[in-house]
Amino acid sequence: MKVKAKLSFALSKALNMLCCLSKIEKKVVFDSFKGKQYSDNPRAISEKMHELYPDYKIVWVLPKGYDRSKIPEYVEAHDAFSLQYRRERASAIAYVRNEAMTEDMHKRKGQLYIQTWHGDRGIKEILYDSWKDGKRPMKVMDAELTDFFVVGSDYAERRIKTAFRYHGKTIKSGCPRNDCLLNPKDVAGIKQSIHVGQDKKILLYAPTLRIGVDVFKGTLDIRETMEHLNGTGDKWVCLVRAHPKSLGLDLQGGVDVVDVSKYPDMSDLLMIADMLITDYSSSAGDFILRRKPVILAQYDREEYKRGFHVNMESTGYLVAKTQEELNAYIDNLSAEDFAENCEKVMDFFGTCETGHASEDVCRLIDEHYRAANR
Repeated sequence: MKVKAKLSFALSKALNMLCCLSKIEKKVVFDSFKGKQYSDNPRAISEKMHELYPDYKIVWVLPKGYDRSKIPEYVEAHDAFSLQYRRERASAIAYVRNEAMTEDMHKRKGQLYIQTWHGDRGIKEILYDSWKDGKRPMKVMDAELTDFFVVGSDYAERRIKTAFRYHGKTIKSGCPRNDCLLNPKDVAGIKQSIHVGQDKKILLYAPTLRIGVDVFKGTLDIRETMEHLNGTGDKWVCLVRAHPKSLGLDLQGGVDVVDVSKYPDMSDLLMIADMLITDYSSSAGDFILRRKPVILAQYDREEYKRGFHVNMESTGYLVAKTQEELNAYIDNLSAEDFAENCEKVMDFFGTCETGHASEDVCRLIDEHYRAANR
């Protein structure tokens, strides 16, 4: 098995190098979650790139058979294992990715690699920080390959130095996927696409991945939570979103509960939500920009099999360790209280979201191309 893996790695590396014989073009290649989705920070940059510089070719790595209706017409898509994708990546002026760079990656002189990651203010330990007792399942190549790391907080700038061992340049104007949270767009259209009435308030429940658990039951009592929310006088609906790497989530039934696990982009859901309940997900660090209620339902913290970068109580987050504590937050806190809490959390992380992070990345790519072709 090890011999087969080594041969596969050597072949992949050789193919990447062979593709480097082609000329570098006015083209950007995007990769979200290892070529599985058209989403997240790469999507925000890709769409802004086409808006600002429509003469750039936009290429995405996406699975075979990916629904073309979910991506713009101007996008050219290729499977991650195809030779054509390798050619496109090798001849692009820039490559944008939100997962760790791997050892089979090959970078040419003159190319720009931009790492966006997918959780700026995440509280869970990741990569090198999470690999204890000398165990390292993979080598992260970001320190060697990345030219710029996109960050949206002082906290992230510190964390990438240990988690990625990256000490290079950063683009510190926010996470591109969060631009829409500061500049909302098409809220009514998104609600309509998931069949949610325009008059409904939205609770988004988005628990994170559990190691070794395929279908997670969830810690939140959705029925009881909805009863307390509806008791405020508004009509609420609960959108439930499982982590992309899990097989699903127990919805606990109910006509006012909608499964949005297969909705392509979490940022859209955060943009339309009126409240977020999660547990350990970095989505909380994004949603605070909305200055709306966010509660961490951490009923299983003792059993949760991940380490944390921070002391939870020092972050300022509203943490509920029981359903009763969560109910009390809903019953007793005002919109002003929740907004003030979000400000406190933003201060803790040293948040620096500007609402034009995508534009900043695009302009940097274009400046790099112009400098390389003078």
